[in-house]
Amino acid sequence: MFLASFSFPLFLLFLRNKWEIAFIAGALAVWGAIQFGREKLRVYRTRNWPKATGTVSNIRSRKVDGGANGVDYFKVTFDFTWRVAQDHTGTYKFNCTSEEMAAGAVAGLQERSVSVHYKPSDESKGILWEDEVWDIWWETYWAMSHPEAQPTSQ
Repeated sequence: MFLASFSFPLFLLFLRNKWEIAFIAGALAVWGAIQFGREKLRVYRTRNWPKATGTVSNIRSRKVDGGANGVDYFKVTFDFTWRVAQDHTGTYKFNCTSEEMAAGAVAGLQERSVSVHYKPSDESKGILWEDEVWDIWWETYWAMSHPEAQPTSQ
């Protein structure tokens, strides 16, 4: 019962030597580099796309029970709407490592606008850049999680 409630990648318990640990660490590093590279490639490919201001709506957060590695996380999802010749909608999702971070993301995205990069030949195809979305909600999360860092009024 204890192990079932413990969020720890259980496969790590079965590693027997340093070569297996090195293999897992290397595989995780490669996976991280691929994820980072995919986002940077997407930004590079869309760097010349025009931008429109989008409106954030229907923000939601839900806990996702750990998968193969057993680590729980929170998925934040929101809809966004932008207008070029007509209204278009899209959905954006990202993961947070804690409930507090997800609450900060939801609070930080309330009544905010986003920059939607849309394809010039098909304005209904719009994307959000991860870094720009992060910049919108991160300050709110930081202020919520570090109240001692807030300036006090005198």
